[in-house]
Amino acid sequence: MIFNVRNMCNKRSLSMKVNKKCVKSMCAFLGAVILLVSATSCKQESAYSKLVTDDYPELYTFIFDRNADSILTFVDHPKEHIREQAWRALISTPVQDMDAFITKVQYSNTIEAWTSVSAHEISESQLLRLHDLWRNRSTLRKGISLVLGKQGNQASLDLLVQYFNEIIGEDSDYEYEAALAIGRLMIDYEMGETTQRSILRYAAVLEDEDLYRAYMYGLYRSGEALQNPDMIKAVWEAYEWVESPEIRQYALSISFNSDAEWAFNRLPVVDISTMDVQLAIELAQQTSKVSWSEKLEDVYSKLLEHKNPVVNEVALNQIQSHADKPASFDEALVSLIIENQQKESSIRLSGIQALSDKSPYLALSNFHSKSNEYLLIKKLNIYKSVSSPDEYMDMLEGHIGSQNRMEVLFAAQALSGWWGELEASDKTSSRKEKVRSMVFDLLEKGDRSITYVTVSFLQSADLLEQGDFNRIENVLSQYSLPADIEVYQVFGGLLFNNFEEQARPLIDSLTQESNTALNNTLRSQGWDVDEIEAEPQKFRTPNWDRLAELEYEPIWVLETNKGTIKIAMDVLSAPASISGIDSLTRAGAYDSVAFHRVVPNFVIQGGDVETGDGFGGPDYVVPTEASAKEYRRGMVGIASAGTDTEGSQYFVMHQWKPHLNAGYTIIGEVVEGVDVVDRIMVGDLVTKAYWQVN
Repeated sequence: MIFNVRNMCNKRSLSMKVNKKCVKSMCAFLGAVILLVSATSCKQESAYSKLVTDDYPELYTFIFDRNADSILTFVDHPKEHIREQAWRALISTPVQDMDAFITKVQYSNTIEAWTSVSAHEISESQLLRLHDLWRNRSTLRKGISLVLGKQGNQASLDLLVQYFNEIIGEDSDYEYEAALAIGRLMIDYEMGETTQRSILRYAAVLEDEDLYRAYMYGLYRSGEALQNPDMIKAVWEAYEWVESPEIRQYALSISFNSDAEWAFNRLPVVDISTMDVQLAIELAQQTSKVSWSEKLEDVYSKLLEHKNPVVNEVALNQIQSHADKPASFDEALVSLIIENQQKESSIRLSGIQALSDKSPYLALSNFHSKSNEYLLIKKLNIYKSVSSPDEYMDMLEGHIGSQNRMEVLFAAQALSGWWGELEASDKTSSRKEKVRSMVFDLLEKGDRSITYVTVSFLQSADLLEQGDFNRIENVLSQYSLPADIEVYQVFGGLLFNNFEEQARPLIDSLTQESNTALNNTLRSQGWDVDEIEAEPQKFRTPNWDRLAELEYEPIWVLETNKGTIKIAMDVLSAPASISGIDSLTRAGAYDSVAFHRVVPNFVIQGGDVETGDGFGGPDYVVPTEASAKEYRRGMVGIASAGTDTEGSQYFVMHQWKPHLNAGYTIIGEVVEGVDVVDRIMVGDLVTKAYWQVN
């Protein structure tokens, strides 16, 4: 607040006495303002603190029990935040009486409430009820459309088509939700060709990127081809005249899926090297659908000149796998990537992988793979193509004997891929025996991640012999439930397929542990296992007082080797998850932990504070805190292996992916550094994680 001191003190001609009086008045006024602001701030702070320390713990006692009836008593709570969190909790909580539940949701009519309906299975009669409500209650159409997009059927699509003119009318406040429902349903259900053409023509000229992508989402995600040439042309025109990179990405993808050569011939090349990152990645992914040509060489060269490493990586993967790639293109790979000092080690290794002749660059691959242990897998792939089977086995054997568990893990992955690709004539008895020896060396290390990868390999490699059961039983003796449940789950299928009779006593002893998840897996694998009622999950109790100390939307800072990412955390939506993150952050557990998974144009994933490879986590579990928010670019979620299995691993969205909605916890949103997110590669590190102090 700025005050005009001159005006407050009147004119300069007043006596000194008057001036002193004026100054005193001004100071008194300023003091009152400061007190008022401070009092207001304290009042807001105490309201937030009271909400977190008094109201949330009571609600969470029932969330931890997944007691829907008790949680429902909170949807009428006088405080809006509690009402909203109760509805969000019901997204992941089993509901017995869906008819009564829908009635409750109908009268609440909030997005959180309808999102909870969308996450539960509804009967045909309940769906018909929603159709009737949609027809007769326009105020409910936004929420019901959200449900129809996930649970709808042919009748749902017919309903939306019938009322399409109302959906796009000026008075409609639900077009986006209805558009996404139409976009999803038209892929799975029948729509007349004329009707589809009319709707897609309407969508094709939209400049609102949210609406455009909603109508086109089904086509984009399914990869289904348009058959009508006029429709393909109409979709492609959006690529040519719309500035939005999000719309252009969808237009490019749908056009290439429909007629790749036609679309590629119309593709301008001039701006590719400076293209929006997501659009450039989409283009790189689509290039595998067209024949090799001078124009394709030009496109690839532009993609390799792009400053974003993920764009380079996707392009190099496509070049490597392109059946028509001529050896002459190696010169471009060498100059643009391999000998380009501006490119990072991971990209230069991918460049070597894409060469027709990799042998001149083995020393360089050795050098670059030493910069990051996550790059070993690329080095092993390079050597695989230039080594004899015996030479390659010797190399893998050396890595398997390493004391570095990540080195061993990547060697196990490489062994699996190499043996699967090896010609049958090269799988001699001596080599098979050596591979068997390496496999059991891997299993005997007692490492959960390595064992999981190795057992998956064993199931498909035809390496087992009848006498191996005792060795497997000894391997399993190194593990225990519930900590190593994934190991027992992956072994269950192998034992059923190869040692059913011998393994029966072992399986019986495991079922006595009454581990619901394990027993369900064993039953699905073919074992005769009694169904048992699930034991209540034990969750980490949030530190509510500590959460109250954090700000309303505290900023979680991830300093990485590529730059800084700042995330505004939504404590009131995901307090249990964020409390766990807070404890790990203050303990330094996230420091020096790599991003172990990167899926271009989807997510980056990190936070495995135990093993760093995606198989690990903390010594606690937190409940799923599903959200009614959408998974858009920059949203941050918590990875899980199913409802109520969340821990420390988080992921950050590259772009909008509505199929994730209501399925995962959302902890916050990137407010600074989304460009850093775009540059993250597998193996990049969070060097330090901490809370921003304001």
